[in-house]
Amino acid sequence: MVCENCFGLISISIACFIICILLYRGYQQERNQFTLYMVLFFLIAGAGWLFWFLSTDLVLNIYEDVKNFLIFVGLIPQLILLIFVLTFYEISLLVRVSILMVTIILSIIHLIFPTLRILTIVSTVIIILNIILFIINWRKNQDLKSLLFSIGLALILLGEALISVSRLLQGIFLTLTAVIWIVTYSGIIEKLTKRE
Repeated sequence: MVCENCFGLISISIACFIICILLYRGYQQERNQFTLYMVLFFLIAGAGWLFWFLSTDLVLNIYEDVKNFLIFVGLIPQLILLIFVLTFYEISLLVRVSILMVTIILSIIHLIFPTLRILTIVSTVIIILNIILFIINWRKNQDLKSLLFSIGLALILLGEALISVSRLLQGIFLTLTAVIWIVTYSGIIEKLTKRE
């Protein structure tokens, strides 16, 4: 059986690892806390996409056995990102801790009742919140990186929604996200802006 989304999975994984390295170099120079959180996001997300690729029928053929684990791994970078963005916007510690606790409780419930697909719902809500917060940051600070990052998240979310229809479509959306994020964090935008 052909692995229709494998190219997308490996593309987004490689892109995440490359961006992680680029951002870590930037972090070593500036010691910016937000950059460190983005490094963690791309590192864990890249590992998650890689593990998904390895679990496909093209490699280990264990996807159905590890599906719940993959959802949990995918939730971690989004949760890290959400907590930090809420901190950035000075949302109260109580709200941040509450979100973390609710996520942990729902994760435990999901392990007991996997058929309820609770983690899928939680992950979707968190991704949507991250998209909204990054768009707000773009509107507020005219930060093009925030806009392009949120577009990438939206494409990932759309791909996840369409996975039951076509894994090929999901793979295409993942590949598009990989290209957008590489362009966003490679310095190409800054070079084009300086030329103008």
